[in-house]
Amino acid sequence: MNRRDFVAALGGIAVSLLVASRAAPGRPRLGILGLNAKASLLADYTALSDGLRSLGYVEGQTLDIDERHADGDVSRLPGLARELLTSNPNVVLADAPSAAVAAKSAAPLVPIVCPIFVDSLMPRLAASYAHPGGSVTGLSFTVEGMIGKLVELTLDAVPGATRIGVLVNPSSVAAPSLEQQITSAAQARGFAVTIVTAATPDDVRTVFERVAAAKVQALIIPSNALFIAMGSFIVGTALNSRMPLIFGERQLVEAGGLASYGVDVPENFRRSAVYIDKIVKGASPGDLPIEFPTKFDLAINLKTAKALGVTIPPTLVARATDVIE
Repeated sequence: MNRRDFVAALGGIAVSLLVASRAAPGRPRLGILGLNAKASLLADYTALSDGLRSLGYVEGQTLDIDERHADGDVSRLPGLARELLTSNPNVVLADAPSAAVAAKSAAPLVPIVCPIFVDSLMPRLAASYAHPGGSVTGLSFTVEGMIGKLVELTLDAVPGATRIGVLVNPSSVAAPSLEQQITSAAQARGFAVTIVTAATPDDVRTVFERVAAAKVQALIIPSNALFIAMGSFIVGTALNSRMPLIFGERQLVEAGGLASYGVDVPENFRRSAVYIDKIVKGASPGDLPIEFPTKFDLAINLKTAKALGVTIPPTLVARATDVIE
């Protein structure tokens, strides 16, 4: 271990011991570490508040909440995590896998709940879904076959497409797994896939030039904090260039994306309240199994389809949980 790593490790241990030895008096304290801007996940945080309220927790009355949000910039998370943890939270909610990594690195002993836990965090943050064994638990955002479903949705929503692009943020902890799954799903269905990467806002601004050069006919955009933060630009540019966008979650379909399929993220945030309650009452996160999602969304924007000149099959519309007209 080099000197820098040694000093960082000592810092993480110091924060952990400080938090563990100075339990907040009175009402419990929830720390929220967000990779995303809170405004971009308003439905998710509203669901979390609803879930907490149903269990008797009201901010400022029966629960104190401290928040830090990185506004999509993953490089800010380590500093924000250390800052947040000085308030001595009983439990931290991390709104993204990278936020969970940052929180655990800053304070390995502090309980962490992540509503969108992904396979790539194993075994770094948890030993298994059934028996996490450490300080991190939550709800899975990874469901077997989900990437294949996105590919199928793209082929159904854009009939005749033979070359599909996938936007990937290479700085995401899930990027390697995502690329492998997308490539396998595409090969199984006999069409070409083009991986387009973007790790910064400047990268995102050149995406559609690169997509056009590759002659991509539809673009899959999995859930990612950077892409959510740049959502208005992405959707607006896609509409101007007549590029169908298929998202991994629904919120950008409301803004003008063509379709989406994925986990009902607000429901995962709502269910996170149960974990927070159990941990506040003394449960160890290592003993709380990481649960799988129970609700999924298929959203279709028929207004966008009309603008793009795309005819969505009636059978697909009939299956949708949300149709925007």
